[in-house]
Amino acid sequence: MKNSKLARIVVLLCLLGSALLSQAAPDPNFHIYICWGQSNMEGNATVPNSEKSGVSDRFQLLYSADNCGQCNRRKGAWMTATPPLARCFHWNNAGFGPIDYFGRTLVEKLDPSIKVGVIVVACGGADIQLFEKDRYQAYLSSCADWLKGYANSYGGNPYGRIIEMAKKAQQEGVIKGILVHQGETNNMQATWPGRLKAIYENMLTDLNLKASEVPLLVGETRRDGACRGHNDIIKTVPNTIPTAYVVSSEGCQAANDEFHFTVEGYKKLGQNYANVMLDYFDKNGGLQKDLLIATTIQKEDEPGEVNISVSVENNNIQRVDIYADDQLIAPNQKNFTWENVKKGAHKIWAVGYDASNREYKSAVTEISIFEEQRPYNGTPAKIPGKIEAEEFDYGGEGNAYHDKDEVNHNEGTLRDEGVDMSNTAIGYTQVGEWIEYTVEIEEEGEYVVESRVASGADGSQFTLYLDNQFIIPGSDGTPGGFVDVPNTGDWSLYTNVSTKLNRLSKGVHVLKIEITGDWVDLDYLKFDLLKSDQTGVKQIASDKNRIADGDYNVYDATGRFINVISIRNAYSDQLKAGFYILKNAEGETYPMIIK
Repeated sequence: MKNSKLARIVVLLCLLGSALLSQAAPDPNFHIYICWGQSNMEGNATVPNSEKSGVSDRFQLLYSADNCGQCNRRKGAWMTATPPLARCFHWNNAGFGPIDYFGRTLVEKLDPSIKVGVIVVACGGADIQLFEKDRYQAYLSSCADWLKGYANSYGGNPYGRIIEMAKKAQQEGVIKGILVHQGETNNMQATWPGRLKAIYENMLTDLNLKASEVPLLVGETRRDGACRGHNDIIKTVPNTIPTAYVVSSEGCQAANDEFHFTVEGYKKLGQNYANVMLDYFDKNGGLQKDLLIATTIQKEDEPGEVNISVSVENNNIQRVDIYADDQLIAPNQKNFTWENVKKGAHKIWAVGYDASNREYKSAVTEISIFEEQRPYNGTPAKIPGKIEAEEFDYGGEGNAYHDKDEVNHNEGTLRDEGVDMSNTAIGYTQVGEWIEYTVEIEEEGEYVVESRVASGADGSQFTLYLDNQFIIPGSDGTPGGFVDVPNTGDWSLYTNVSTKLNRLSKGVHVLKIEITGDWVDLDYLKFDLLKSDQTGVKQIASDKNRIADGDYNVYDATGRFINVISIRNAYSDQLKAGFYILKNAEGETYPMIIK
């Protein structure tokens, strides 16, 4: 195996709480928040034009309403969190609410490595019953048509849409909190905290979350207006829900009605939500980056060996466990050699524990163990000589070749590889794909390669490397040239293209073909050593009018390749006197005598 294939991976593991180990793969630096409620959560203010630009791409929205053609938004698609965030509002340009500045404040104050994502499901005027998973249908059967319309934008089941979108978000990041602003419709109802608790616990259960890790942030209603008395109910919520935190509305500017806030009021309310969340992090150690994991991969032998070391910077962490592929492989160890690792992709992470058994989990480090790269026929292919394209090295994806998918789109081979190949050629090639061959160059010198190729498209092209160095000269003679494959009219119609190469050194090397223009079909490469003792061309004795202008491969009387010449009504190529055979790209041959 080539030393260039060995790897050392060092990854900073950000420990952001104690989410389930089965959820370790999502990015722990992508914080997700569920935001639900009625009109103040939805955002009742008109969106100012000034707030429609300049939103950081670290602040993301998972659009949760049904597809909106006018706004070109798709349900379940991530996008920069440009308002409106809950639904698309066309008739009055409304939809600016507290979550706009909740997210903007977090990305401003958190480490730049952290992204914030929000899921907003809210319906203006909705009773809390709309979010009770066993009672919402009875509520919708008797509510106003306009409210049914709001609910229908979430599939007629806002709670169900929250869970659907949250599960999708958990594939990308980690849910860090649940935000609610609801209560105006349930003003001063003593049962409201208990009903809120039931919804919160349903969310935790349905999403496999822990209350100790996912707090509930409950926003106050306006300090004036028709529902100010409900704030006395909201203040009691932490007595019912120990992991709930009240978000103050003090100082939030009121709109010209009895219920809502102005743009500035929503900005202040959003900042208040963010500050409560930041204070929660400070008190619970949830944003520390405490583990550094270094994996050194030894791949000279099969199976492989991975050396794992964990550096702990947080003095609160007293124990570290190391996991790989959903298995605990090293309990209470900071340094571990993982042996007999099978070839393929693997995932490694670590979990630290403090005195209270609180978990500090890392992100996942992905590694790959390759089998030893070796020649197809057991020994290196010889140069000069012919190399069949389908006889590339063993070693697998990312090691002996790279293909953009794992499927072999050709048929007729028993070789289990991701390369698109038959028993006689490779095809379906795309830019960026490459394939390698271990070769032995038996004689140093200048070579020409004859490529047997086909393509049904324009612009097909590839280049060649030897030990990752270009070997085709460019137009100015320096390395970096290409083999241009003509459009032969069909991928089954092959032709020969001859290309002069730079000087090749004797010994064992790795030849790499890289596709630089889509849809090359390649049958073989034939390498011939150029003669070094040629003299000047004298004349062609045959009837040169019968030989069309063009490029020709020249062979001597024994069939050994000599050179490539170009006939353009003048013969100035360098060949010794003798008898030769000319052969063009179509395979037609002509005799030539040089005197």
